[in-house]
Amino acid sequence: MKVFANLKLAQKIQLTIIPLMVVLFIIAGLSVNYLATKRTLNNAIKDANIYLDKLIEIASIIDNKTGNGLSSNDLFELKPYFSKAAYFQTDYPAIISRNGEYLLHITNQGGRLPVNVIKQIKSSKSKEGSVTFYDLSTTNSKKKILVYKYYKPFNAYFAIAINPDEVVGQVKSNRLLMFLLLLIASALTTVVVIRILKPTTKQLNKLVARLNMLSEGDLPPKIEINEKNEIGTLSSSLNKLIDGLRNTTEFARHIEQDKLDYEFKPLSNKDQLGHALLQMRESLKKAKIEDEKRKIQDENRSWFNAGLAKFGDILRQNNNNLSNLADSVIQNLVTYLDANQGGIFMLRENDSEKHLDLLSSFAYNRKKFIQKTIHLGEGLVGTCAVERQTIYLKEIPEDYISITSGLGEATPRSLLIVPLKLEEEIFGVIELASFNEFTDLQIEFVEKVSESIASTLNSVRNSIRTQELLEQSQQQREEMAAQEEEMRQNMEEMQATQEEMQRKNLELEIINSAINQSLVSCSLNEDGVILGANIIFQDMLGYDAQLLEGTMFENLIDENERPEFQKLWQSVLNGNSINTTLHLFGKNNIERYILATISPGFDSMGILIKILLIGHDITETKKLELMTQKQAKEIEKNILQIKKEQEISALRQKETETLLKALDQNCLVTIIEPDGLISYINNKNVEVLGDKKEVIENRYLQDIDYTAKHNPKEFKRFWSALLKGQKQTREFSLKVGDTVRWVQENYTPIIDQNGNLYKIINIGLDITESKQKEEELNKAIELLKKQIKNK
Repeated sequence: MKVFANLKLAQKIQLTIIPLMVVLFIIAGLSVNYLATKRTLNNAIKDANIYLDKLIEIASIIDNKTGNGLSSNDLFELKPYFSKAAYFQTDYPAIISRNGEYLLHITNQGGRLPVNVIKQIKSSKSKEGSVTFYDLSTTNSKKKILVYKYYKPFNAYFAIAINPDEVVGQVKSNRLLMFLLLLIASALTTVVVIRILKPTTKQLNKLVARLNMLSEGDLPPKIEINEKNEIGTLSSSLNKLIDGLRNTTEFARHIEQDKLDYEFKPLSNKDQLGHALLQMRESLKKAKIEDEKRKIQDENRSWFNAGLAKFGDILRQNNNNLSNLADSVIQNLVTYLDANQGGIFMLRENDSEKHLDLLSSFAYNRKKFIQKTIHLGEGLVGTCAVERQTIYLKEIPEDYISITSGLGEATPRSLLIVPLKLEEEIFGVIELASFNEFTDLQIEFVEKVSESIASTLNSVRNSIRTQELLEQSQQQREEMAAQEEEMRQNMEEMQATQEEMQRKNLELEIINSAINQSLVSCSLNEDGVILGANIIFQDMLGYDAQLLEGTMFENLIDENERPEFQKLWQSVLNGNSINTTLHLFGKNNIERYILATISPGFDSMGILIKILLIGHDITETKKLELMTQKQAKEIEKNILQIKKEQEISALRQKETETLLKALDQNCLVTIIEPDGLISYINNKNVEVLGDKKEVIENRYLQDIDYTAKHNPKEFKRFWSALLKGQKQTREFSLKVGDTVRWVQENYTPIIDQNGNLYKIINIGLDITESKQKEEELNKAIELLKKQIKNK
């Protein structure tokens, strides 16, 4: 002590400061090493919790797609996210069951945690945290920290096992260097400690406190700058860093809250975190806009196609009865469009006048029994039928519909009138009224459905008309056959009579008497003047004997047939007997047809005495024959019309084939039989999935489907729903060559008229691009996490 007392003050300070500083630096080094180790482990646990939160978010997305609970499909889709380490070489994530079994882990899958570790985890009330244990799965047991979080939908823990030696490895490697620096710093500090130790230490402590807060993720207040030296510059840079991190944090919070329009500027062009956040914001904006557009398009497409399929079934099931067809169509159309009332009118023609008849009306969920006829051009319905254009009115006055519409006295807000036309030919009109405005999609849907309705109405009407014509034609053929048989018999009798007259001239008077009593008879001179006529002839034409005698027989014949009669008369004058059908007009234009034989009578010198006309009244038979000929022409005309309609139908078939070709170019189409047999796949299937048609066709879905092999219960539920007529949608991925393909499948059961399952149509969409964008977004988030960790 005396020696120490005799030392100079400078020596005392040196002898006191140097050992003290060495001890202090050693203690500080050990403390910093301890705190750094502890802080590194705490940060590793925090990072592990963040990583587990991300895995749980991914698991939630997958669970929403595949169904409730953990399944083999979930494990399959989650496996890529569990096949890589989180932050270090060995910290692979895992899914652990409630009894400690590794359900998913890159190395320990199927193994178990120690019993004491499971007890500690189950005893945690918060169902999340960390626990230290010794990993006995390797030859050398290692101490590890298990960070875990319970995920209720899977009834399992998401966990990451952290190796402390791996986490603090970098801290250990820097210990020797740290101690050397401590010794050097102790030597240098003794030189300047007297003058700068106190203010410098104070300022450094402020910096250390704020840096510690920053290392723990907390944003400290700015430090007060009292010096203009290096410490002042360091303090100024630290303040700038704090401001930048505060702005970046605020920007990240706004992004988290989906406030993507928040104003933010990076610290500089080298601010990687700031620019990464800006890029992420732009990606989120684009993804949000595209997702909204896709959802709207998918909903509209699904609604439109489902409606077309629905009304296609309705038209097929009721195409043999116009009344039932109209009731079903208008009722379902009003309900599907959420309208209030509607009516369907059909074009008819009576007495060469066309008009519209109300086939069926439906309002307020009830069928309305209303009879209404509208002439073409009358009101809105008649105008629509004439112009063949859709009429859509909004903001209808209260008394307008009752004046110009065919629905009655309702006062809707909007009115839609659509013509039922096919190839510009009008078949009727559909009128719909609603308290809501019709969208463009709804109007387009009604116009599309109206074409199918018009085609069906045309087919039903033609079927009914053809059936009626066939029945009428059959009846006429039977009548004509009977009349021909009767005429044949009559002609045979007349021929026998003529032969008898030629053979028996002496019995002429007896024969004349018989003729006068049964046939039409008159005598003419060579000029064609009537010399006499029997009672039947007089009664037939309505003239008495006095009026007929002296009358030119030619004047009784139809004007159009007189030239032909003159030729026949000349043949009679030449001595020939002729058989012909004469068209005569009597008193008051009585129209008669007679089947007549005209024969000349000569004396023994060959001089013409008179001409005898004998005939049979065939007026009714002839009229029936003419009517039958007219009807035959009409039938021929209808047959031509049917052929024309068949040509139109063939054209529409070609249009349908064109639509199927377009579908073949854009969608994956698969046709499946009710027993699961794949009967058809299109070219797009081969293009996207890679398997050839002959490999897939004529195989059963349950034999090649991934879910059927790895999750039979889920496939059984999926297939049972299809057999019940319920539509099903699912997504899956597979590797085609070096490319991973994602496909969304939409299974639609087709039901026949008897309510039985006929086919199952699977329309698939290639969604690989959208899935790739989702993966890019995940990579951006991973990059952000790494940048935050590096900061």
